[in-house]
Amino acid sequence: MASHSLDYFLFLYLAAFVYWLVARWSHLRLAWLLFASCAFYMAWQPAYVLLILGSTLLDFSAGLCMAKTKRVAVKKAWLVTSLIGNLGLLFSFKYFNFVSQQLFPILNSWGLPGSPPLFDVLLPIGISFYTFQTMSYTIDVYRGAIQPTRSLLQFACFVTYFPQLVAGPIVRATELLPQLAQRPTINRQQVGQALFLLGLGLTKKIAIADYLSVNLVDRVFDQPAAYSAAEVCLGLYGFTMQIYCDFSGYTDLARGSAMLMGIRLPENFDRPYWASNPAEFWRRWHMTLSSWLRDYLYFPLGGSRGSPLRTYVNLWLTIFLIGIWHGASWTFVLYGSLQATAVALHRLWFRYRQRQGRSASTHGLNHVLKVFLCLQFIVLSRILFRAKDLTEAKEVGLRLLDTSWGSMHQLSWSLWLVLGGSFMLHYLPKSWTQRAESMLIACPIAIQLSLLIVLAFALSLIANSQTVPYIYFQF
Repeated sequence: MASHSLDYFLFLYLAAFVYWLVARWSHLRLAWLLFASCAFYMAWQPAYVLLILGSTLLDFSAGLCMAKTKRVAVKKAWLVTSLIGNLGLLFSFKYFNFVSQQLFPILNSWGLPGSPPLFDVLLPIGISFYTFQTMSYTIDVYRGAIQPTRSLLQFACFVTYFPQLVAGPIVRATELLPQLAQRPTINRQQVGQALFLLGLGLTKKIAIADYLSVNLVDRVFDQPAAYSAAEVCLGLYGFTMQIYCDFSGYTDLARGSAMLMGIRLPENFDRPYWASNPAEFWRRWHMTLSSWLRDYLYFPLGGSRGSPLRTYVNLWLTIFLIGIWHGASWTFVLYGSLQATAVALHRLWFRYRQRQGRSASTHGLNHVLKVFLCLQFIVLSRILFRAKDLTEAKEVGLRLLDTSWGSMHQLSWSLWLVLGGSFMLHYLPKSWTQRAESMLIACPIAIQLSLLIVLAFALSLIANSQTVPYIYFQF
């Protein structure tokens, strides 16, 4: 059930309507929310809901057991149990086949016979998100940063909350559990904000991401040899904007859906193509993942407190893991390595400039040039992100080096309009978006709903006949 489909909006209306009907009764409200969330997930693959419920029971129990003991060794044992359970689940479904396929040829070359065992199963959608979400809970309990909840119902709703279940944002217990524990409230401004986010998310997904995917990106990557170097280059720019609008559009829809139930989810994007360097890009892109790995990997490894070499190793490993978090293939291994090396080199250059007494410019033409160059790096690195394998990545890369740069006869005016317009909108001042949101909030709710319905109808006219799945559903 895609969150930009009519089915989802009918489901959301029913879920929110009943949620507010029983809002005053805590257990009934949470029981309905858990039922709705499980039903939402089971609409995709019913059996896989058992994996989520298994993680829920494991980490809820681990949290309670850690709170009942003062022995550090026992607490650590429960933490390790939680980490092994969650990471083992993630590894089994997402990385086992890749590691097995790489390991067994090496063993064969050493004279050990055998063929790699493979799991012929679907990757559960959202597994990379909800495993990180539950792990953050047990780690925080172990650290003493939070007290474990004693309500299994609350914790289950925290893990399975349907607006952000399958593609984030990755919400921490400190952000969501307190909201679930108290009786929800909503006001006119929140309704306006929610409807604005829903409209924004629909526009990003249907009018930009899906249109670019079907009419440009998929065609270029399926047959790069059939397109000129200029068209392939435009395809890369198209994918760069497609993946942003696809993922941030999902986040907008998730945040808007949650807000209709009086719950606030964290932002996940901050205009990432405004970044002037790779490090800033990862602070602006998928912010809940970047901050998760910063707090639960980079800092525990020592952060920047050790020697310079140790700091660069910690930094490189953290960014590399962001890369391979996205998938188990050599393209993502190289993508993570490229991003990690770029961030480390930027830090090295930044420290050198500091020692020279030069400060980084945050305005003027120099800053604009940095933003432009950073965007080009992101666009080129997307080859590895989008390609199915290294062979396709090589084909696309070699096509860019072709001499046929002047030919763009296969691109229609509508593609130029969507692609150019989306980049223009991205680089508009944030205050313009905030002003548009304020104008919508100032309207009566009846007008707000009417505008959303008109927008949805207009988008349905340009939508593809088949629903285009979210890119991050595969992660």
